[in-house]
This record gives sequence, structure tokens and C-alpha cells, in this order.
Amino acid sequence: MKRFAILPAVLLCVSALKAAEMRGIPLAEIKAVKLELPAPQAGKDSAVKCGHVTGEITKLHLLAQTAKSTLFTFAAGEALFAEFTDMWRPILLKFGLTPTTTEYNGKFGILNYESPGGMAVRDFMADALNYDALDPASVNKLQHELLEPLERAGMTPIASFNIKNDAVRPTFNIYYLTRPNENADREIQLRHLMNGNDIDFDVLANAGVKIVKKDSAFSLVYIGKLIGFKSVLATDEASASVKLEQYRKFLAENRKEFIGHKISRLDNPFTSNGTTFNYLLNIYFYQ
Repeated sequence: MKRFAILPAVLLCVSALKAAEMRGIPLAEIKAVKLELPAPQAGKDSAVKCGHVTGEITKLHLLAQTAKSTLFTFAAGEALFAEFTDMWRPILLKFGLTPTTTEYNGKFGILNYESPGGMAVRDFMADALNYDALDPASVNKLQHELLEPLERAGMTPIASFNIKNDAVRPTFNIYYLTRPNENADREIQLRHLMNGNDIDFDVLANAGVKIVKKDSAFSLVYIGKLIGFKSVLATDEASASVKLEQYRKFLAENRKEFIGHKISRLDNPFTSNGTTFNYLLNIYFYQ
């Protein structure tokens, strides 16, 4: 019998290093599946419920993208969009959200919802992170390293799917609840910072940024508002300090929140147009 591309079932809670296995469910049985949240386990990890929906997705039109109070997708035909809405309506309902209207224009489909609790669904794709995509254990380990901090932060994960499609690197995504903001940059979200430079983790940690995973020297997963970054060269430490104050003034004028900075001496100073640069100033701020 043909198997459906996504399995709408719920895993029991597992450790951060080990994922439970799930059997396939025939399409005819999908409507009979009852999504139940497992009871929290007693003990110090009782806040981590692991009650999210999970499974495997091979059809990319089933991957919801999120914005404001909507889920949307690109689906080539009404039948594919119907698959999308049939899958996502029960997930929304299970986590206290009310599906409302839909819109479809032949390629692009939207499923709107309301939240009596004032929450919104947001998503995180893990494909840009550092892991062995061909090793299920590596993928599962990373998945739980991201899910558990969300649960502890009160940002309930509602779904996390392993994605297997030739168009993308084998990966997973996470859907979770957060408090919406008109300015999406200021929402508290699960985010990935990767700006091409080594990250000053100590600066961010000392400023209270909730670090989830130091993925590499230049890659960080965190929970919070969108972090911006500016790197400036300077001839000496004094000129770096002047440039710092100038940029802090710019941030204040544009209503952006300064996080912190670091001034470092370059291991390999270099000269450009007759000026030798010896220092690097890194500035972090909230967009």
C-alpha cells in the first residue's frame, strides 16, 4: 500500500542523544490517527514534554513557511494545496490554534489561523548547520539540542520533521510557538547567526543572549531577537574606540539596541592605500 509522505504521529519523549522510531501510516489511516501529548515525566526534566508532531517529509509543498498568523506554501495545483491544509489543520488545532480562511492563486497557498492565547507559529530550518547529514544519529542529536531549549524557554515545539528530498541537503525543521511582534526582527525566535566572521561568543553571553548551540567558530544558534553585526578596521586602538562611539550613536538614532563589542589586534596587519590597519572592531546589536 502507498505510504503517505508525512507521518502525523507524536513521539514519546526521548533523550537529546537518541530519537524514537516511527512506523509508516497508510493514507487511508491518516484521519484515524489521534494526536495525544504524552504526559510529562517526573523529575528534573519534567518541563521538557517532547509532545511535538514528528515524521518524515519527502514532498516540499507540505513544508509550511510562516509569517504573522499564517502558514503558506508553494503548491502546483489545488490538490497539492489540499494535502497541505489537511495536514496542518489538525496540528494547529492540537496546539490551541484555530484554522480560519485559506487563499490559493494556482501556485501559492495560505492557511490563516487565530490564536486565543496570542501566540504564533514560527519555523527554523537546520540545513545550514554543521552536522553529518548522512548519519541519522548526528541529525537526531542536533534536533534534540535545538528542541529542548525551546521547550524550556516556554516556546512550545509543535512539529519537527526530517526532510528527505533531492532538492535539499538531508535535514530537519522545527515549528514552535512564540509571541508575535509587528516587527518580526524583534520577535523572540530560534535564530541562526552566521556572518562570515568568527563570533565573539563571550560578548554575546555576557550581554545575556540565550545561546542554544555554538555550532562552529562562525556559526551560532540562539533564542532571541535578530542580531546584527558590524565589523570595522582601525589603525590603532584609539581610532577603534572612536569608531565604536560613532556607530553606537548611529544605532541609537535608528532605534537599534547595542549588545556589545570587542576590539582585537590583528594577527596579520595589512596596508591599503597607504594606511596600515592593526585592529578589528566587532559590534553586535539587535536589529
